[in-house]
Amino acid sequence: MFSISIFYGNEKKENRILDNHHKIKNDFSFLKDVLKYKSDIQEHDIKEGKSYLKGQASVEYDNTKIEADYIELSWKTGDLYAKSKEQSVFLQKGNQLYFLNKIHFNLNHKIGEAKNFYIKEKNHIVIANDILKKKEDILMKKITYISDSFFLEKKDNSPDFYLKTDYLKYSYLKKYIFSGPIFFYWYKVPMPIFLPFLYMPIELKKASYGILYPKLGIQDKKIYMEDLGLFFPISDLFNFRINTSIYNTKKWKIQTKIEYKLRYAYDGLINFDYQNMFNEQKNYLFQWKHNSDFKSNSEISFNANINYDNIFLHNKNINFSYINIRKKFYNYLWFIDFYMIQYHDKKKIKFIIPEFIFHTNNILFHDKKNSFLNHINIENRFQFNNFIDVHKTIYFHAGLNHNMSMTTYFYFFYPYLKGSSKILYKDFYTWNFQDFYVSSFQNLDFSTNIVSIPFYKIWNFKNIFLLKHQIKPILSFHVKYFPPVFYNVKNHFEKRINFILDNDCISTIKNPWNGVEKKIEIFKEINTSFLIDHNFMKWENFHITGNTDLAKNSEIKYKVGIDFGKKEKKNKIIYFDFSFSSNYKINFFPVKNKFQKKGKNRYDYFFFDRKNYAKYSIPLNLKIDFHSNYEKNFFNKKQLFHTLLNFNGSINITKYWKISFNTDYNLLKNQIIFANIIFDRDIRSFDMSFNCVLAKNYSWSFFIGLKDPNFRNIIQYNEKN
Repeated sequence: MFSISIFYGNEKKENRILDNHHKIKNDFSFLKDVLKYKSDIQEHDIKEGKSYLKGQASVEYDNTKIEADYIELSWKTGDLYAKSKEQSVFLQKGNQLYFLNKIHFNLNHKIGEAKNFYIKEKNHIVIANDILKKKEDILMKKITYISDSFFLEKKDNSPDFYLKTDYLKYSYLKKYIFSGPIFFYWYKVPMPIFLPFLYMPIELKKASYGILYPKLGIQDKKIYMEDLGLFFPISDLFNFRINTSIYNTKKWKIQTKIEYKLRYAYDGLINFDYQNMFNEQKNYLFQWKHNSDFKSNSEISFNANINYDNIFLHNKNINFSYINIRKKFYNYLWFIDFYMIQYHDKKKIKFIIPEFIFHTNNILFHDKKNSFLNHINIENRFQFNNFIDVHKTIYFHAGLNHNMSMTTYFYFFYPYLKGSSKILYKDFYTWNFQDFYVSSFQNLDFSTNIVSIPFYKIWNFKNIFLLKHQIKPILSFHVKYFPPVFYNVKNHFEKRINFILDNDCISTIKNPWNGVEKKIEIFKEINTSFLIDHNFMKWENFHITGNTDLAKNSEIKYKVGIDFGKKEKKNKIIYFDFSFSSNYKINFFPVKNKFQKKGKNRYDYFFFDRKNYAKYSIPLNLKIDFHSNYEKNFFNKKQLFHTLLNFNGSINITKYWKISFNTDYNLLKNQIIFANIIFDRDIRSFDMSFNCVLAKNYSWSFFIGLKDPNFRNIIQYNEKN
């Protein structure tokens, strides 16, 4: 017998219920939502107020669903008891799935207890003998944590590595997990290491308390510890974090961080780091970052990045700090910026206090019917800087920069020719306050580009070889005007004509046997420019670039050019740049039908030959890069010539062993300038790698750690020279 029953917890939704059912329905006063249940056999005890569901029984209420062989439900209290003999009791709460042997649960108060609890996540499984759910937390006893992928994928019935603890608590309110001592097991054998306790926050984005577990390693036969930390909230808006790393008695560091989030569009952090070095030198670093979303509804945004490092430990010679204030209006922007720049080599600090920028953008005409007044855009940018240089003495100077540009585009013989013009005016003034000296600079640029539609020609040779050549010519005129303040000649002009040919020469070869087509791109672009001086046209430069795909996995790039230089410099440069790259993916000993015998070795299936040797594919990924460049300067008689060959790839010698390599070889000097080889081993629950750099500064490192992202930084071994 199969039946489905639905009870409603709200009487007003069912006015057609018979009078003799009112007592049953009133007993469901704890229900706030629809309760659904079904089973093969149902028994209802009106006097006791209970229902007994047998055979494929299920109960659904709110966001909770329970399936079992037997379910006992009390209408009065909301208590539910479920058990299964052959299969586990299935419990679904939202999107989370649980499996149990038996469960007592109260649908009203959401509390209960269960036996043989089992939950499977993406990367791990948690098993507990007993579980007790209260209103504010969950208590577990005899817990086993497994992250072995072979066990998760049911390739093996026993995990290679797992964790055990006798007690675990999960808090709903404070969002954390706390456990007793955690012991490690390797193939069911306890290991001589353990964690005294485990504290793990669930939601790091909210204010929470927590411990950051350190990374342990060995360097120069000495044990070091990195990033042991603690974090806790100061308020609902601020979080505090402190980290410490200890390398030895003379080298250690402490890092503190305060993070804050004021509103949805404002957040930031304050860092202070202190380090004690080998040479007894103290280093401290201060950093403040504040971010505000300029795309938000706020009209004013404030951003800051303040950095101060007293000895520059992070391999940088310049330390940059700034404060930005942005104000946006309908069609213009207003900026106020403050900068501080530290120069480590020069032992100098430079301030820009303040920098004002005012930017406007206007469209004068937008008449599609008028060919020459189709679209005219005018931009103005005013910038004022006040500089303060601190180097033994304090030096003040200021600058004012004004840029105005006008752009438009138009058509000739639409749609064959498209033109665009731009006028750029630059005006720059500087003030030296010490010497009361003022200098200025102005120039005017005028440029026009004329672009034609592409022209192409196709040659077809017996439907086997197809050659397509497409040319897109671009003609550009550029005039620069300089006032006579920096030149002896009045009204100095610099005129240039650029001619560019976008060439796409593509050949298509069709295989007569299988009909597969292969495309090869021969060259891409040819461009040149001419200088006009005193009504005389001079050839300035000539460049050719190309990109050719010889095969599916091979590519050639080349660039050739000559710069004749300006008349006053008489400097001619010839350059050549050529690169070839090819990618190969090869499977050695591919598995084919010639191996008739198939069997299982450890956890995988293989083909075997007559001598019972396992045969499997060995994939090889190889990338070869050849790069050669040549440059000759006729002015200083210097020549530069470099030719390098690079091999980069990997090979899986077995399913669990992988070797990666990267080598740079100088063909001219006939020597290896860089070599790196990495051995990776997949050890089920662990990853192991050995990295060796064969260069002038020889180095190596060894790592073995748990794959599980929850414990990867805790359970690991790292050693380097």
